[in-house]
Amino acid sequence: MLREGIAIMNMWPEEQLLLCCACTKLSKDKRDEVRKLVNNGLDWDYLLQMGKAHGLAPLLYSHLHRIDHEHRIPQPIMERLRNIYYANLVHNISLDSELNKILNTFEKEEIPVVVLRGLALAQTIYKNIALRSTIDIDLLVQKKDLSRVVRALLELKFTSPQAGLARKEYSAELCFVKRVISREKSLPTVYIDVHQDITSSIRLKRIIKTDTEGVIRRAHPTRIENVNMLVMAPEDLLLHLTLRHCFERLIRLCDIAEVIKAKKGELDWQFLLERTKESRITSIMYYTLWYAQQLLEAPVPEHVFKKLMPSWWRKSTLDALLSKAVYPDDSNSLSRGRKYFLQILMVDRLIDVFLVLWTVMFPSSEWLAYYYDRPRAKKLYLSHLINLFAILLSGTRDILRLSSKKSNSG
Repeated sequence: MLREGIAIMNMWPEEQLLLCCACTKLSKDKRDEVRKLVNNGLDWDYLLQMGKAHGLAPLLYSHLHRIDHEHRIPQPIMERLRNIYYANLVHNISLDSELNKILNTFEKEEIPVVVLRGLALAQTIYKNIALRSTIDIDLLVQKKDLSRVVRALLELKFTSPQAGLARKEYSAELCFVKRVISREKSLPTVYIDVHQDITSSIRLKRIIKTDTEGVIRRAHPTRIENVNMLVMAPEDLLLHLTLRHCFERLIRLCDIAEVIKAKKGELDWQFLLERTKESRITSIMYYTLWYAQQLLEAPVPEHVFKKLMPSWWRKSTLDALLSKAVYPDDSNSLSRGRKYFLQILMVDRLIDVFLVLWTVMFPSSEWLAYYYDRPRAKKLYLSHLINLFAILLSGTRDILRLSSKKSNSG
């Protein structure tokens, strides 16, 4: 394994508390540990900063307000956490209302659609839409249905400067927005990302074998609040979340751990291993599951790690980087450069590394126009390459800085 185990006791108590609360349910032992940490003279401002940076503030509030019977937690901190919790609830209720309208419309038009992450996780895994921070609505559709999807969303008063791309060979997501204003107040703006595959990152689209038709075919129908919804099979969901994870915010690792806990009785690990191998992301899956197990107690079978384990030289290299460059860190360490750097290093084959680099350096003109929000994409290549170089340079500096920081603290 990466190490014999992550040295939890070497973490700051605020980081230990954040990890304890990165779950939907606290065991008795975890509750006792949380109470002990709360009485440990914490830097509450730092904890709040970490909770917000990692998307865990709603979970922090949910757990802390249940155990703070003696009011050991500063009330200003609890009040700020409470405000974040209920603001997230209001936001997600607004998103959920729009999602219900969309799903009902798609059902009438006989457009198969799968709801990705966000609200789907909040409703089916977290079982409380206030617990999971959600920015937008993510939908998975087939390429052949894209024009009908665009037409349906435009009829629902959504707008998108990319709507015309539905008729072209465009593989990135299409983004839609709807600003809702009532007589009483302005409601939260609703954003929708329409995906054609479960690989969100353009960096990985060239190397990962996508099977959108199969994902939709395997999706499980469910009914929530009198609305029919398709959610991904647990194996497809784990693959999708792993591709999204990339060692960024802890909420993404929490998603993975909670899916494994909730679906451990029905997860087909063999099928997941096969899909992972086909997608050529065994190293990414190995380290993602390892951190989910070590940090968040996800019940991953040992034989899964044995099947996913990288070669000796590759594992040695990645161990050296990852042991000093991932959780838990503050928001300053979550740079785009580190995301690029780690994701490129962790693809399975050397030729895939070059494919990823080529895709990043020379993306489609449509993607450039979308990403930089400028129509004349052909003139953006030079500035894109300069921006890319700056990101990769910052990622290299980021990892070296973290390595030096943790070596000195060790």
